[in-house]
Amino acid sequence: MRHTPAAIRHFLTEQPQSGQTVAVFCADNDIKVPTFYSWKKKYGGVEAVKQEGFCRIRPKREVDERSLCLPSGLRLGLVGLTTTEIAELILEIDRAHA
Repeated sequence: MRHTPAAIRHFLTEQPQSGQTVAVFCADNDIKVPTFYSWKKKYGGVEAVKQEGFCRIRPKREVDERSLCLPSGLRLGLVGLTTTEIAELILEIDRAHA
């Protein structure tokens, strides 16, 4: 019996998902094992199915370039820190010199 390319791709996708060995899967679907492997060679297998579910999403880090001018005329450039990190740094310096 001839199968369409769509049907062949369906068999190639279903076999790994079934959890069955190729031999058992082929027997259940009335396919000869050598035929299955020739399909796999010809069609290059099928990409693994992406698993659905939750994934961790990390927010994009917002980086600011700020400069701090001190009364002494000293200018301090702050690059690569978030606004929150800059504020925490300033508070830490203030506490250290209080």
